[in-house]
Amino acid sequence: MAPHASLMCLPRPRVDGPMLAAVLTLVGLGVVMVAASSGSASLAQTGDTLAILKRQGVFGALGTGALVVGASIDAAALERRSRTIVVVTLVLLALVLIPGLGHEAGGARRWLQLGPLGFQIGEIAKGAVVIYLAAALARRQAERIGQAGLGLLGHLVVPGATMLLLLAEPDFGTAVLIAAVTFLLLFVGGARVGYLAGLFALAVPVATLVVSTSAYRMRRVMAFLEPWEHRYDIGYQITESLMTLGSGGAFGLGLGESKQRLFFLPAAHTDFILSVVGEELGFVGVALVVACFAVIGWRALRGALRSTTSFTTLLIVGLASLLLVQAAFNIAVVLGLVPTKGLTLPFVSAGGSSLLASMFLAGLLMRAVVDATAPRRED
Repeated sequence: MAPHASLMCLPRPRVDGPMLAAVLTLVGLGVVMVAASSGSASLAQTGDTLAILKRQGVFGALGTGALVVGASIDAAALERRSRTIVVVTLVLLALVLIPGLGHEAGGARRWLQLGPLGFQIGEIAKGAVVIYLAAALARRQAERIGQAGLGLLGHLVVPGATMLLLLAEPDFGTAVLIAAVTFLLLFVGGARVGYLAGLFALAVPVATLVVSTSAYRMRRVMAFLEPWEHRYDIGYQITESLMTLGSGGAFGLGLGESKQRLFFLPAAHTDFILSVVGEELGFVGVALVVACFAVIGWRALRGALRSTTSFTTLLIVGLASLLLVQAAFNIAVVLGLVPTKGLTLPFVSAGGSSLLASMFLAGLLMRAVVDATAPRRED
């Protein structure tokens, strides 16, 4: 065999140009904002003001590789291995809960330790559920899902098991994200609106029970309802976020000029990094972030509408929803529109697991979009 023959068998990544530009813009902006906002926290945690920035840079490089890998996997391969992917993911989620295997931090056991690095399995679970659901729904015709309630309920087993394992960690934010994307995929997959409305009606009291029986979740709700009455207590984080975001005006104070990041705004480089974007780059910077996510949504919608297979359509909708719904939740939290959920801003917030997973999912999404929109060859 000729030396170059084996190279021809390697998968070739296929990316959507506008979506790639939007993702890389967000990642680049994220590195800059982490550099601007993480110094004080990094010094307090490690004694090195650049430690968090260095880590973000390393994961940004690894994430680029993850994006390339994701863009090399076609939809057919994901569909064939959907069951294996979700079974492995459920096993990993169960392993996280075992003391000694799962790494605990901040009162939650969410990480599996891989040598010096810890990886949050919930980030893997999001994509695994979408791939599984897309394949399961594609196997059933929309008419059958719409006609049979039992068929619809069968599609809730895997997402439900995943959410229960996440709540056991606990990771309420990721569980809520998976629930939202599951409902959206079921709707796109052909489930009757009446069935979905019934499921939603059942989900509301369950979610209320989960929140009301957790002291820290109730504190988040109270902080959301009356933040200024609890300005120096449970409402401190959201009020600081609003002041940070608003102080930048139209064009911001300038890079590195944020004042709130100096121990005033908690989680400035993670969950509330958009507040720092607003302070340093102003409304223009926030608009740039929103515009990048809008480009991702536009290209995904274009791909979903042009796709000729049910699985690819559902995969595109699911993957895009994971990124866009999470971004919407994060932005809503920063603006004080919903209680805090611990969800990062994809591509922008500091966090190795989140960045790697988001870029891998973006790679899968780009490949699916390009394959769906590629010109068809005439026989």
